[in-house]
Amino acid sequence: MQKLYIYIVEDNPLIAFALKKMLLNIGHNICGIAECYEEAVKDLGTLNVDLVITDIMLKGEQNGIDLAHYINQHLHIPFIFQSSITSADIINMAFKTGPNAFLPKPVSKAALIKALA
Repeated sequence: MQKLYIYIVEDNPLIAFALKKMLLNIGHNICGIAECYEEAVKDLGTLNVDLVITDIMLKGEQNGIDLAHYINQHLHIPFIFQSSITSADIINMAFKTGPNAFLPKPVSKAALIKALA
């Protein structure tokens, strides 16, 4: 498996920590963590990132779907959604952005490994 530089966007510090720990345990690097759209956009413009894992619901006005649109328009890097959202409308909007995967929370190690393959 190729070692990836992964950026996490998650507004819950406990979930971000658990995801970071899981990713490190399977051999990837974490190049940053943000809690909101604005922080992620700022960091993603300066860091070397292979993949973004973002929650759909974030702190602030803009959400993970907005971040996905920004990534598609400006950065052209792959991203994965992870979310506890069950609304079909929101999930459909998320899928229209072209994520590499959608992982329901809580994210399992097996599902994460499969999504990264």
